[in-house]
Amino acid sequence: MTKITALLAVLLLALAACADEEAADEPASDEYNVEDQPDAQASFVSPSDGDTVSGPFTVELAADGVELVPAGIPVVGEGHLHVMVDIGCYDSGEIIPGPSEDDEAEGRFHLGDGSDSREIDIEPGTYELCVQLGDGVHQAFGSTETITVTVE
Repeated sequence: MTKITALLAVLLLALAACADEEAADEPASDEYNVEDQPDAQASFVSPSDGDTVSGPFTVELAADGVELVPAGIPVVGEGHLHVMVDIGCYDSGEIIPGPSEDDEAEGRFHLGDGSDSREIDIEPGTYELCVQLGDGVHQAFGSTETITVTVE
């Protein structure tokens, strides 16, 4: 009986060691940190600061220092764009709410498909637009640009 108990103990220890090695090969969920994102910058290609546009209008955007990809699992070096209308940009690490129709009504326009342009339909008036990067789960990061446009 003692031999069987000793054999079982050795087998259990061997299984535990194998399980630890397999776990070490899998990336831990907490390995990603938005603070590890590179120094990236979001900017407007068009319209330009001070422009008057007819609504709806298309914003064309650029991102330097990061690859634009669809929203999803956050990966260092990847992100997608957001345009905020009259609400300013978010601090790095903050979650940008949305996307939803309600968020667009509040002035948050997501480009969660990884694109660099989209149509924005807002009422005539003068607005402050801010472009900002977000990671796969919409955590803000990188430098932003703010412009003012008038919609006719």
